[in-house]
Amino acid sequence: MGTGKKEATRRERQGKTGDGLGNVRTKGENFYRDAKKVKHLNMYKEGKAQRNAEGKIIKAASYQSRDIPNARIEPNRKWFTNTRVVSQDTLKAFRDAMEEKANDPYQVLLKSNKLPMSLIRDGKDTENGIKQHKAKMTVETSPFADVFGPKAQRKRVKLGVSSLDDLAGDTEKSMDTYRERLEQQKLLSGASGDPETLGDDDKPLTMAIEPVFDKGQSKRIWNELYKVIDSSDVVIHVLDARDPVGTRCLSIEKYLKEEAPHKHLIFVLNKCDLVPTSVA
Repeated sequence: MGTGKKEATRRERQGKTGDGLGNVRTKGENFYRDAKKVKHLNMYKEGKAQRNAEGKIIKAASYQSRDIPNARIEPNRKWFTNTRVVSQDTLKAFRDAMEEKANDPYQVLLKSNKLPMSLIRDGKDTENGIKQHKAKMTVETSPFADVFGPKAQRKRVKLGVSSLDDLAGDTEKSMDTYRERLEQQKLLSGASGDPETLGDDDKPLTMAIEPVFDKGQSKRIWNELYKVIDSSDVVIHVLDARDPVGTRCLSIEKYLKEEAPHKHLIFVLNKCDLVPTSVA
């Protein structure tokens, strides 16, 4: 009998000390089912627990075992220290770099959500990323009892103005700002102008709004619009030349200014509607 047919001689001749994992087979694998098919069929059986003749669970189902494992956490000081912290020097350098690149039209900041933008934007009027009202901040820092009365901490009240003239000027300025904001809200609502000075043709009409004019303004459309804005670096805002101010979307402009100052907004004045139909 030749020596080449013996198993030990074959291993020595091929230079193998062991077969390794080449002959390892999955339970249930045969000529008709490969290992992938067997695993796929076993997946349907994993949802049930194995029980004996008495009905007791011998082997629990996947992720349903009631045995409490011996879980021990390694004692380490890192569990009690801060994570993802930034030093003041690094934060100042990042803030300076952002101020330099913010006004550059050729620089675009990508993925600002992963950067500590709230640490940079937070100022004296912001607390934890939330804008605080100045009057509320003043009342919280210096209550009425600490400013006026027998428990006053200062002899002179700390005011933003030094004289009555400055107070009157500040009041007029705030009133002008309020009127401008009110006029802007009227313009957006379509009720701009004084009704008494307007003619019969120019007065706003009180009538039911047809549902067809609400098309394209649903919540789903707005969500799709914000998805496009979030994935874009440059946003082009097309305005109608017949009414540029009325076709502006101030909510989008405010969103870009506050939430995404690194994005660029371009206004395009569309004059196609000014061409007469006879020429077109």
